[in-house]
Amino acid sequence: MKKQISNLPIYLLVLLAICISCKKATPPAVITSEITGIDGTSALSGGTITSEGSGTVLTRGVCWSTKTDPTTADSKTSDGSGAGSFISAVTGLNPATIYYVRAYATNEAGIGYGMTMSLTTLGGVPAAITYPASVISANDATLYGVVNANYAPATVIFEYGTSAGYGNTVTYNNNPVSGNANTNVSVDISGLLPATTYHYRIKTVNSLGTIYGDDMQFTTFGQIPTAIATSPFSFSDFDVSLTGIVNPNYLSTVVTFEYGSTTDYGNTITSVQSPLTGNSNTEVNATVSGLTIGNIYHFRIKAENSLGTTFTEDISFTPLHVVADIDGNTYQIIEIGTQTWMKENLKVTRYNDGSQIPEVTDYSSWSILTEPGYCYYDNYVPNMKIYGAMYNWYAVNTGKLCPDGWHVPSDVEWTTLTDYLGGVSSAGARLKESGTFHWHFPNADATNESNFTALPAGYRSWSDGAYFSTGDNGSWWSSTDNNGSAAWSRAITLYGTTDVRVISNDYRYAISVRCMKN
Repeated sequence: MKKQISNLPIYLLVLLAICISCKKATPPAVITSEITGIDGTSALSGGTITSEGSGTVLTRGVCWSTKTDPTTADSKTSDGSGAGSFISAVTGLNPATIYYVRAYATNEAGIGYGMTMSLTTLGGVPAAITYPASVISANDATLYGVVNANYAPATVIFEYGTSAGYGNTVTYNNNPVSGNANTNVSVDISGLLPATTYHYRIKTVNSLGTIYGDDMQFTTFGQIPTAIATSPFSFSDFDVSLTGIVNPNYLSTVVTFEYGSTTDYGNTITSVQSPLTGNSNTEVNATVSGLTIGNIYHFRIKAENSLGTTFTEDISFTPLHVVADIDGNTYQIIEIGTQTWMKENLKVTRYNDGSQIPEVTDYSSWSILTEPGYCYYDNYVPNMKIYGAMYNWYAVNTGKLCPDGWHVPSDVEWTTLTDYLGGVSSAGARLKESGTFHWHFPNADATNESNFTALPAGYRSWSDGAYFSTGDNGSWWSSTDNNGSAAWSRAITLYGTTDVRVISNDYRYAISVRCMKN
């Protein structure tokens, strides 16, 4: 070949050299891929190199702009080199915006572009719904809502205040919300005023606009305290416990007892449990000393929180002598006719010789019990304090339940009591505690003029060991056997109006016991 070229005429060699030196360099040829995966801020495109032109492809990718003819001077990707197809991620876009995209490739000769294609990113103003709030306390609440960012990242704020003017804001912790899904959002707010109605709404902001949820309201917890004074009791010949129940209604509440020989009172003492917080009915008490046995006194409860003060109704009481059982429980002593009674139901757990009375809580075990046993209503310890214990007649028949010098009254002694109070048809009203604090409504016939203060402790059935009728029924054993399997008792019911019923109960029943002085 060299020989052939060398044999060419000189002018032909010159012409060939000129043609070679004048051959044009060409950039790559590229096709822009269809645009897919469009959302609010990104999309997918790419391209295919159909020819590398006059040299190897050095870089390739896509470029984009809001201008109709984007170039590599605008936003672009760099997706490798060489021939073939490639995929490009178009990112950093604004929502709801038209963009123009085209593929490019470069070689030593320059840049080749594919056909320009357009896309419109998704997006819109955010959507927002205000949800009901959860009130946590008198000073705290949680606000809820649902937000859809509509492809444009959205900032979420809650506005709240004591009017629809709001005035306070709190920002959602996980801002911004993005994507196109309904997102649950919430914020905690504190420092609220108790018993106050607040307005609130959700506010969402993205690059396309601001949307507000509906106005909603909630009211924080809290109100003036509620209080009930209950019957006081003497626990020695020198001390009386003033008692009651107070609910502070979510606000710190100071509880005091006012007492004296008239309804002007004149003396105050702070409850052991003061101050109270929370929202539960709480037993309160305070011990007063130096009162005179047999005199009439008055007391009431004063409960005060930041919203106001509650006074209970006046309760009058007469300090009485007391007697203690072997467990140290004390019982006030009352005189009714020629008899001396305890004013409360027995709650002792040991015999007066110190030996233990078996406590039986299991239902099936009670139903087959033929030995002494005791329990308390529903096996719930606070019922023991209120209503006393309940015993089967096997325990009564030991003769060891009451303190020394006292005994379980006989059937005859019960009859003496009811006869003194007008007979069995009317004595029930004179024996029952009045009001509906322990007895169920209406208890309208009860006067308690005997001061016996009969309570509706209910009973425990021998057949299945279940408890019944607290609030409706009070029953008490006598020490008198009836027929070898049952003993006489007395019962007062809510619906038996003024009656005292004489009942022969199976030994295995569990009912209350009142002791009478020898």
